[in-house]
Amino acid sequence: MSSKKRFAINVVTNWIAMAVSMVVPFFLAPFVVRHLGATIYGIWILAVSTVSYLNMLDLGLRSAITRFVSKSATEGNTRDAQKAIGAALWFRMAIAAFVVVISIGLAVWFPQIFKIPHDLERPAQITVLLCALGVAASLLSGVYTGVIRAINRFDVLSTITMTQTLVRAVGVILILRSGHGLVVLAIWEFGVVLSSSTAEMLSALKLYPPCRVLVLRPDMETLKSIWSYSFKTFIIIVAVQIVFYTDNIVVGAFLSVGVVTFYSIAGSLAMYSGQISTAMGTTFIPMASGLDASGNSASLKKLLIRGTQAMLGLMLPIGLTLLLRGKTFIGLWMGPQFSETSGTILQILLISQFFTIGNSTAGQIAYGVDKHKSVATCAALEAVFNLALSLVLVKVVGLYGVAWGTSISMAIAHLIFWPRFVSKELGVSPRSYLWDGWGKIVLCSIPFGIASRLVDRHLHPGSLVAFFGQVLFTLPVYFLAVLAIFHKPLSSAFRRWQASRRPVLQGMA
Repeated sequence: MSSKKRFAINVVTNWIAMAVSMVVPFFLAPFVVRHLGATIYGIWILAVSTVSYLNMLDLGLRSAITRFVSKSATEGNTRDAQKAIGAALWFRMAIAAFVVVISIGLAVWFPQIFKIPHDLERPAQITVLLCALGVAASLLSGVYTGVIRAINRFDVLSTITMTQTLVRAVGVILILRSGHGLVVLAIWEFGVVLSSSTAEMLSALKLYPPCRVLVLRPDMETLKSIWSYSFKTFIIIVAVQIVFYTDNIVVGAFLSVGVVTFYSIAGSLAMYSGQISTAMGTTFIPMASGLDASGNSASLKKLLIRGTQAMLGLMLPIGLTLLLRGKTFIGLWMGPQFSETSGTILQILLISQFFTIGNSTAGQIAYGVDKHKSVATCAALEAVFNLALSLVLVKVVGLYGVAWGTSISMAIAHLIFWPRFVSKELGVSPRSYLWDGWGKIVLCSIPFGIASRLVDRHLHPGSLVAFFGQVLFTLPVYFLAVLAIFHKPLSSAFRRWQASRRPVLQGMA
């Protein structure tokens, strides 16, 4: 299969998986909140957020495997790939064992930090323990996930992700309708994660036979090669964990468990946009590695600009709708009691998401070409600033202060760092990056934003169906603006597509 066709399949399947991963939790969330209540749902969110810190023990090995295997595949060097996989598996088995031990202490410690109601302490501890064991399983299978990404089989990962999402949702509905609570929910979550991890391992073993290696203690040369790459990724993972998952913990520790629900509703909507960019962006890593290995810098620069345009082009209509109509949407989705508070938090968090999505392509390419050392330094500084600012503002402003801490720190870091990075490391001028990658797409979104604001002010939907109908009604405004600004490259792309189809049509004739 040609690389272009494989890339197209990867993008499409990633989008489908992303859609399933967004739509299913979207409809499931109100159901879970109603059945668990704000307090128990808050405990669930805190348990997941706390345990998610164990994902930092990935140590960047998953990205390292993707980099080493994709590079080795391009160069035809299977032996180096096998050595890297064996070393990563050896590390991961030790880390997974450590997670199993530490999860016990984490479960004991949990009720003391967040002041869990006495009658819910034991269920909360069991939930934390099972969630932590799920992380251990994911860490072990992460090596195989990296292998599948490296060989550009994102369709396989997308299928596993979709199946996991649907099976999880069906189980949650049956569990809550049967009257069960937090503990049974946690047991089901662990079972789903374990099954998904097993599926990823078996798929990698089948698709890439060289990963069938003995797990032996690696030599020092292999360790140094992997660690020189993975350590920088590890710093980024720690920073991302602090930036995106600390907010709920700060709210729970400084305010109350019940308030976490209000914050998590807004946070989940903001994170949905991040899931879209992740689904698209992961396909850029092996592509960038291949272009870098072949010395094709011109195509790498083109990938940066086109990828940035695609990210923002897809996300801006969603982001603007949530920014301008988020309170209306949350009221219809979760209930009017959440509309004002969660809607305001969402508006604040969308500032940070705009910069994250806009620079996500550059970040993925940095991984692919092994130039993410400075990215790691910037991410670490951003995380420290974010946490410090949130801790200060939560005492001054309260709930909204946590969101402002995230958005202010992220906006400053992204505006200062990324234009300089793409100029120095990727050879794209800041002017070209900001105007061609960002500016044109932002201009396209202005008429859509005006139309969305007018619709929200003068038309008040009575249901989610009516709300989405209004959004679809205003979308042509955005598409017309895109055609007006990008008509030349779109026409050129269409002509190339027609030319590529002629030999096929002639052969059929």
